[in-house]
Amino acid sequence: MSFMFSMFRQRNNKIWYVIWLVIGTSFVVSGCPFKSGVEGKAWFQSALKYDQARSKMFANDAAKKGTAIQDFTRMCKIKQKFLRAKQPTETEIISVLRSPNIRFQRVGLAAMSLKPIETDQLIEILFEFLQNTDREFKLYAIYSLEKFTLFPESKKDSLGKRLIKIIKDEKDKGVSIEEFSLLAKVPSKETVLFLTEQLMKEGKENFIFRYPAFRALKEMGDSYYNKAAEYVNEHGSPELKKELLESEKFWEKNINNEKK
Repeated sequence: MSFMFSMFRQRNNKIWYVIWLVIGTSFVVSGCPFKSGVEGKAWFQSALKYDQARSKMFANDAAKKGTAIQDFTRMCKIKQKFLRAKQPTETEIISVLRSPNIRFQRVGLAAMSLKPIETDQLIEILFEFLQNTDREFKLYAIYSLEKFTLFPESKKDSLGKRLIKIIKDEKDKGVSIEEFSLLAKVPSKETVLFLTEQLMKEGKENFIFRYPAFRALKEMGDSYYNKAAEYVNEHGSPELKKELLESEKFWEKNINNEKK
């Protein structure tokens, strides 16, 4: 009797195994947003490994393991592997960034930070990520947009206004500082006014805003920077004028030499 009961139980287990296998397969097919298997492609895997290596580098740095050079070298190797792979299409990147799977979104952002696909639609999506509560998502979006060679002229004004609003509303000051660099890509009277206001902020605690503002104005070009510098020299305190002069000297000595 016990033998027959054992046989019956084993057969029952097999039946349930098949049932759950069918259910699981059905869920994967119907519920997975990547029916084309984009997550198995070389670019996706390289972007995933890059993100993992980047996270490990920061973790090792926080733990003071002293592996910064090795970690950075590993990231560079993965980046080169990504660049050698067949690049994702706009459709693939958008499908990943719009996925309900947060992990896939992050991989898509990592891919865009390595080599962005420059389209109007992806600019809009990246601007949405600039307002993400996850700091790493925001940073990836910033790095991606920084690598765009050109923003559409027709959209520069509206993008500049949106970026200023994001910076003003930003609670995480560490991230908003890095967003200053993006303003250099959307020069306008409004961005110059905003950056000039940052240059005029007194106090040592506001230096973290003054220098990024100075750099953004310099990258816009002399026609924009000179207006801001003129205002500071006319209305700024002796300390601000001196700091501006020192920043100019530093820029000429270091930044300009790097570009030559």
